[in-house]
Amino acid sequence: MAARLAGGVSQVRPLLDWTAADPTAPEPRKPSAGSGTCHGALLVAAGQLDAFLLLGAGPWDIAPLIPIVQEAGGTFSDLSGQYRTDTGAALFSRPGLHQQLLDIAGAAD
Repeated sequence: MAARLAGGVSQVRPLLDWTAADPTAPEPRKPSAGSGTCHGALLVAAGQLDAFLLLGAGPWDIAPLIPIVQEAGGTFSDLSGQYRTDTGAALFSRPGLHQQLLDIAGAAD
């Protein structure tokens, strides 16, 4: 999923090669509590990122970010485009970009 989105945009953070599929690579380390889990969504709210994809998150990780991003003019949904916090995935973005990212994310489904 991350590789599809990374391949459809001009720049990603962190600056990794998201398209290189290495089946032997270990799973990415989940950010420690209180650090990176919500940082990307807050950068969207601050206008410093266009979008942030959060995977493997619990509703408690996602729910507090929704009003912050929305009050700043941003958009939230899960990867199916629904307003749900129980799917483990959240996409926060500026409004004009949101549907395009959902289309890219679902392109190979």
